[in-house]
Amino acid sequence: MTANDVQSVFAVLNLNLDDYFAPEVIEFFLAQWPEGQFVAESITGQIVGAVCCSRLSGNRASVALLAVDSSVRGRGAGGMLLSNVRRACVMQGIGTIQLEVRTTNTTALEFYKRRGFTVTEFLPSFYNDGGDGYRMTSSTYSGQVSPS
Repeated sequence: MTANDVQSVFAVLNLNLDDYFAPEVIEFFLAQWPEGQFVAESITGQIVGAVCCSRLSGNRASVALLAVDSSVRGRGAGGMLLSNVRRACVMQGIGTIQLEVRTTNTTALEFYKRRGFTVTEFLPSFYNDGGDGYRMTSSTYSGQVSPS
């Protein structure tokens, strides 16, 4: 991801996630850890997915936002984005990746479980609308590395 991608990433996130994220949020992640931000592009170069991550203390990274346009879901873009995050973590000696997901988002829960994440914590009223969440974690060396 580059600064030139911010507006396209803004569109993908806000059209495909259930919260609003300002362009400044994307810019924050890009400034905080440039190597931890990735986009997925269609064959025509249109951004159809993005992941925003941050480095945390204690040899950990967090997947803060991951979205794939509904028109291309199930074709490997999300897996590819997560594989790129895992690779960036390994290259920088980060051993654990964590993320949060709504308890009701069974599609996302299964997606992350297939890639080596496990639920490690229940987060009551975690989301702005009062929705509950789960924290999931994975070793950077486990899980599926291929984009499928």
